[in-house]
Amino acid sequence: MHRKKWVALVIVLTVFLLGLLVEGIYGTYTDLVDHPGFAWEENVVSGYGNSKIVQLFVNGTISGQQNSAGLPSMTELLTEQLRRIEEDELVKAVVLRIDSPGGEVVATDELHRRLLRLKQVRNLPIVVSMGSTAASGGYYLATAGDAIFANPNTLTGSLGVIFNLFNYSEAANKLGVHQYAIKSGRFKDIGSPSRPLTDPERQIFQTLVNESYNNFVDVIVKGRNLSRQRVLEIADGRVYSGEQAKRLGLIDEFGDLEEATRYALSLSGEKDAMVIRYADQLSISKLLFSMKQYWSNPDPLGLNRIWDRQSSPRLLYQFMP
Repeated sequence: MHRKKWVALVIVLTVFLLGLLVEGIYGTYTDLVDHPGFAWEENVVSGYGNSKIVQLFVNGTISGQQNSAGLPSMTELLTEQLRRIEEDELVKAVVLRIDSPGGEVVATDELHRRLLRLKQVRNLPIVVSMGSTAASGGYYLATAGDAIFANPNTLTGSLGVIFNLFNYSEAANKLGVHQYAIKSGRFKDIGSPSRPLTDPERQIFQTLVNESYNNFVDVIVKGRNLSRQRVLEIADGRVYSGEQAKRLGLIDEFGDLEEATRYALSLSGEKDAMVIRYADQLSISKLLFSMKQYWSNPDPLGLNRIWDRQSSPRLLYQFMP
């Protein structure tokens, strides 16, 4: 029994001392290194030579929010990777692999603009390779490509905007729960979950959705060289298979990531090139940063962030069945 107590005490003291050590080292390293989320190394996937074809990956929901550990968001990481490509004269083409249902309107549009900037500044060909899903905002990004490859079974489309509002007014009334809003203007509490949505409020939200939708349509018209009337006919929010998307002119070819990469090489004008990916560099500073954020985070599992995302209304280019 005494031995167990001593073992428990040693464990507690060890954890405490490690905490102090990390705090001290972290404080020392913070001013000496870049944000650890931006530390990458180049991994050669195939090929040879001095020229590079870079494969970038958009996986999961497109968001501008940091994760629960405080590390950079998807848009921050991809933006930094695109900046790195822009400054690397050895990069001759980019392959953008998309496996995403889309996401936030602002985050998606920012990434799309960054892709267009890369094409403008460096005149680099961008070839898109769709994975299992490249819908809504995922397709929005794809329109920046010079060519789009997909699998016949890829889920794409979902061309449109959604704006969800959570409402518990009926349940609250049954429970006798009331919320009183003291507001400065008629629409200050617009979309409040504690009362029904009024027709004028619905119209305001619909106007916002329509604006984002029209922007989506414009992006498709320009990126895919389709008439606006044609895009309006097919952009009704439904999802399409790769087979259907090819018939509609939303994609160009059937093929996997490797085939898309070969096509990117042909567009680059290079005979040979290294195909590279940016791999996350596991460094001591990054490990310490993650530990620091985890220990100082009152919600390490990110449950509050999930709740905030669900309860905070936002415009989405996202496939949400």
